[in-house]
Amino acid sequence: MGTYNYERFDTYVESGVDEREFAAFPNMLHAGERAPDGELTRFDGGSVRLSELWRRQGVVLEFGSYT
Repeated sequence: MGTYNYERFDTYVESGVDEREFAAFPNMLHAGERAPDGELTRFDGGSVRLSELWRRQGVVLEFGSYT
């Protein structure tokens, strides 16, 4: 398994290309915004609504790579 290519990633971010690419999705949810309520499948096969989790504690939703 290789290592993550941080040098290439840093160059990509510094170039501003990432901002232009992500700006192409203006109607999508962005970091810090509240997610819409919905039903989630639990690991045990059951389900829970996102709003139920919010009432109990803070919730972080991660879509994609989290490094």
